[in-house]
Amino acid sequence: MQQEAKVTTTYKDTSHPVLTLRGKPVNPWLVLISLVFGFFMSLLDVTIVNIAIPSIQSNLKTDLTTVTWVLNAYSLVFAVLLVTMGRFADQYGRKRIFMFGMIIFSAGSLLCALSPTMASLTGWPGINWLISFRSFQAIGAAAMNPVSLAIIIAVFPRERRGAAIGVWGALSGLAAAAGPVLGGFLVQNFDWRWIFFVNLPFCIVGLIMVAIFVPETRELGTSKKLDPLGLLTLSAAMFCLVLAIIQGNDWGWTSAPVLSLFAGTLVAMILFFIVEARVPEPIVDFSLFKIRSFSASSVAIFLFGIAIQGAFLILVLYFIDAQGYSQLDAAYAIIPIPLASFVVSVFSGALSQRINPRISGIAGMALLAVGFFALATLNANSTSLDTTWRGIIIGAGMGLCFQSFPNMALSEVPRAKLGVGSGVFNTFRQIGFVLGVAILISLFVGQIKTNIEQARTNSIQIVQNNTTIPAQFHQFIIKGLENSGSNVDTRNIKPQQVDLTQFANLAPAPFREQAKASLKALGDQIAAEFKNGVINSFTATWIAAGVFALLGFILAFFTRMPLREIPLRKSHGTQAAAASPTGTNRSRALLGLTRYPETWSEEQRGKAVAQDIIEPLSIALLASSIGNGGRHFNEVASQTAGES
Repeated sequence: MQQEAKVTTTYKDTSHPVLTLRGKPVNPWLVLISLVFGFFMSLLDVTIVNIAIPSIQSNLKTDLTTVTWVLNAYSLVFAVLLVTMGRFADQYGRKRIFMFGMIIFSAGSLLCALSPTMASLTGWPGINWLISFRSFQAIGAAAMNPVSLAIIIAVFPRERRGAAIGVWGALSGLAAAAGPVLGGFLVQNFDWRWIFFVNLPFCIVGLIMVAIFVPETRELGTSKKLDPLGLLTLSAAMFCLVLAIIQGNDWGWTSAPVLSLFAGTLVAMILFFIVEARVPEPIVDFSLFKIRSFSASSVAIFLFGIAIQGAFLILVLYFIDAQGYSQLDAAYAIIPIPLASFVVSVFSGALSQRINPRISGIAGMALLAVGFFALATLNANSTSLDTTWRGIIIGAGMGLCFQSFPNMALSEVPRAKLGVGSGVFNTFRQIGFVLGVAILISLFVGQIKTNIEQARTNSIQIVQNNTTIPAQFHQFIIKGLENSGSNVDTRNIKPQQVDLTQFANLAPAPFREQAKASLKALGDQIAAEFKNGVINSFTATWIAAGVFALLGFILAFFTRMPLREIPLRKSHGTQAAAASPTGTNRSRALLGLTRYPETWSEEQRGKAVAQDIIEPLSIALLASSIGNGGRHFNEVASQTAGES
């Protein structure tokens, strides 16, 4: 009687080609290190700019909504072009497109640093130049980010791919960790322009290494047709949606411009789907979404992208604007998040053969949700330790997500579509980043206006109820509060010290010292009220980020990996590997997906191969020769017989 046992097997792609460069086998780890320079800088430029946003806002004399376009312009162009660049890479060569991206990124970095100079030469506002050059810089970043992942998938054999993607994700965390510290150091000791100058030497080294160590992995036979209408409609939809969300608070959510933008988004998306369904070579290959692992992972990473802005941009603003940290101190305060992400990514990548990435993805999203909801409990008396342990939880979740979702998304994508598949996946993530900035900043700005107005009202009530100062002081203080609260300036939301001691001079000389003490205590009460209002504004954004992470946690249950446990039968007292007689397991055997335990003897392996491969292959060939599906086989056989 046969008994069944189970062993966990891993995918071993025995057909993976051996790549060579100048006649020598390619070292995939040298390829990864070479790609890191460009990929690392494109991610570093996100977090390094986050920490400089307050300095840019002050130096270029703009408001918070406008300065966020320094982030949004980069992310928007990045998101729109990811799929296009991924497709170009499949068509014209991944190495070629990656190097093109590094050159554009370097030129864009230099131009961003020269924005104030351009403003002085032309008279056009510096913030406008910076936003424009960030858009140009993003073209290069869009070429590097998805192509780097596609090259990694192409050069690493399947059994080592999990570890490689783990390193890829870990370096993402390291870039996020280095960005705030390096940015804070440069801003505090030089100025914000150096966050762009610093890219240049890294990109030069990266170009040289890519030229030397990275092979060209272009897929021959891939169509080179373009889809300009698809690109145009997708870009229009994204632009209208992001602009509507960002400007909703200022223009009014029910105003004609905002409603028109939402309508434009809907129309553009409908046109995009119509165009993509009709063109022979669409910019987005919708057949990819038939792959469950790809579609579920892409939507999950989209929600991850929205939520993660609550950890970086919003937390940076919290440290600088609510707690009064300098840029460098804020960088040190935020560093536990990316460091935890880096460490967890390294370990999860190393253990990728033992831990199902689906479990890692679910755990990662759960940790993100817990971390953001924990951040929402911060108050005016919270210390740096309070934010540190919350940040470590978020960072651990990030590390798990960075390693698991790319692995799952591309695990079943055909090799010839790796570039566009990686582009689509990264587009979902980047669109999440764009909408995350737009949604969370919009929510924050709306909350700050409401909470500051409420703090002003509460402060007036505190002054009216105060009995420790002379009544004639009340009217001066209340008038000052009313004037200061008439318009909330988002260019300066830092809680300020409220000095009311100047009014002590109005008191009789014998009572001035007593009045000064009372006025100082009252000023501290008013300042605390406004600080609470600012901190409560951050609370709402973290709750929103936690909700998005929670939705991602739920969706992560719908992801899957193609690696399954294969039941093995014991026959005649000897354990022999065999797939079930029909269905998935034999298909896996035919594809070479089964790897047998190393402890098996040669006899056991031979029986397993006979059952898993030779038997089903023989049946398949026999069926193909006698059935309708074997017509071509018969034709070839007839031709051969005729020739003989």
